[in-house]
Amino acid sequence: MCTNTFTTIADVINYLMCTLMRSVVPLLITVAVVAFIWGVIQAFINPDNEEARKKGKSYMIWGIVALFVITTIWGLVGILSDTFGLGTPLIPQLSNTK
Repeated sequence: MCTNTFTTIADVINYLMCTLMRSVVPLLITVAVVAFIWGVIQAFINPDNEEARKKGKSYMIWGIVALFVITTIWGLVGILSDTFGLGTPLIPQLSNTK
């Protein structure tokens, strides 16, 4: 949970990281998925236009690369936080409530 009681520098860093993980990372994932889907649409809408298909393929490749980089960094943050005992990073999980 992001708390905004700042008594130490660690509290400020924790708040910034919490805000970053809750807002920026999901936004980046959304942008990467939208770029990939836009590329798929461009590739299928323009079967005869080679230039448009090439551009669509480029969007698909960069969307996949962005998703790979984001999830890799997210995994490394999780490994480092577990290794150094910093607590669990804010990785979205399904709730156990029924």
